[in-house]
Amino acid sequence: MALGKRAYWLAGAAAIAMTSGAQAAVSNSTDMGATTVAAQPSGNLQLAQADMPRSTSTSMGDLENRIRALEDQQDRVQNDRTRLSTLEQSYASAAWTFDNGRPVFSSGDGRFTMAVRMRFQTDFAGYNQNQSDVHGTGFSGPTDLSTGVAMRRAYFGVEGKVYNDFAYEFRLNAGGSDGGSFGAAGVPTGGEGDPLLNKAVVSYTGFPNMHINVGVIEPAFMFEGTTSSASLMFIERPEIDNIAADSFGAGDSRRGAEVGWAKSDALWVGDNLAATFTFSGGKTGSAQNHGTNSGLALPGNGDENSQILGRVSQRLWTNGLSNISVGVSGAQILYSGSNGNPNGGSQTVRFRDRPQVRVDGARLIDTGAINAKTANMFAVDMGGNYENFFLGGEYAQFEVDRQCAGLPAAACPTATNVIDHPHFSGWYLEGSWIITGETKAYTTSALNNEAGGFQAPVASRPFSFSGDSWGAWELVARYSDTNLNWRKGQLATTTQLAGINGGDERVLAIGLNWYLNRNVRVMLQDNIVTVHKGTAALPGRDSQDLNVLAVRLQFAN
Repeated sequence: MALGKRAYWLAGAAAIAMTSGAQAAVSNSTDMGATTVAAQPSGNLQLAQADMPRSTSTSMGDLENRIRALEDQQDRVQNDRTRLSTLEQSYASAAWTFDNGRPVFSSGDGRFTMAVRMRFQTDFAGYNQNQSDVHGTGFSGPTDLSTGVAMRRAYFGVEGKVYNDFAYEFRLNAGGSDGGSFGAAGVPTGGEGDPLLNKAVVSYTGFPNMHINVGVIEPAFMFEGTTSSASLMFIERPEIDNIAADSFGAGDSRRGAEVGWAKSDALWVGDNLAATFTFSGGKTGSAQNHGTNSGLALPGNGDENSQILGRVSQRLWTNGLSNISVGVSGAQILYSGSNGNPNGGSQTVRFRDRPQVRVDGARLIDTGAINAKTANMFAVDMGGNYENFFLGGEYAQFEVDRQCAGLPAAACPTATNVIDHPHFSGWYLEGSWIITGETKAYTTSALNNEAGGFQAPVASRPFSFSGDSWGAWELVARYSDTNLNWRKGQLATTTQLAGINGGDERVLAIGLNWYLNRNVRVMLQDNIVTVHKGTAALPGRDSQDLNVLAVRLQFAN
């Protein structure tokens, strides 16, 4: 309040106090008769107050304190009104921002956000094959893989949050394996294709350190599976990770629900404990293994393939830039699906993959359809970076509960009896050196599949001719061995089924990655591939060597 106004208050209060005091004096003189007038030596009159009672009027100091309190109260009311008005205005307002090239739309109070996400990866691959065919005749493997270009991924979507405790992500994919995607009718428009609906998930984040994802999800699973496809060191993940994701329900576009938990300093300072558990079904966009006989009154029909899977990882040590982590993953196929068999569906499990490039759709290793209702797997991994050096690896093993259909009744009373347990395994070791000195970031927590994983480096000096900077450069190398053979020399008898000759594929991949900036990168990769495959009678018949030179151009925000 202004000084002049305060002065008016004080003057008014003083006048009231003086009037009240005079009235009290007259009253005391009239009614009580206790006040006398005494002559003073100076000739002035003075009221004798020896018997006068104490004045009940408020002192000037008390009045000033009360006025000050009223002023403070008025100031607080005005401030509250100002804050309320500001909140009301900001609630209705909205703002566009750009987070490293990602447009973000947010409400004024920050409780609602929407970010536009884009990612495309264009791959070129040239194949140079040499058929070994150690037996000279009968080679049945692919002889002319297709050199060409494919749109590996073409994502467009949005993500954000609503009311703070809920998050969402919706993503379409116009690209895919072999360069195509499933159309509206669920039919691949280019080779195998990927589902058009790639992701549609709602997340609840109201519990501390936890999230719950429901919808079309991409589960966090295995070591390379916790690295975003935009951050991969190589053009494709190793075969063992791809096979596990596709067969055990962890790949893109899975219908399901996931619970994730992650906490830093959970057991000791510097650690990061993360765990995810998922129940998943089939992929979107396709009726495969989706219970196509659900309208028939037959036992076992209508059940979709279903899996449970999980991963636990722990960062053992960090100094802020460097990290060491370990992890374990496991999965169980609860039911391999119904696909037209009147006794409950096809009930088959199949393991297969390409030689770490997907421009051509041919799988050089493939177990074929194994008659099995259930299967399980486990994997262990370890990885770490020391400043700009990285080293990681993983081992995985699959086991299938093969059913005895096809054997005589004496050995197979019912077609669903489990007769043996074929198992397969694979491993890889990979490393990188970021020549320009950047480091890989370790993701401690995330709503997607990146918790507990290593991501791509960010160029400290983005490419620019005018700025005399060349982005970040990374040398990478990986050796992988995936063995899909099981007792490949075993012939079928009246009491046993034949062995499985899926093939043993070994790939040495060497590459150079150029990160022009946070959004654009170019990858050059050479895969030296050796395949050992054949039949029970001719175990090496379809073996071959090939070389694949691949290039990827990527944009991701």
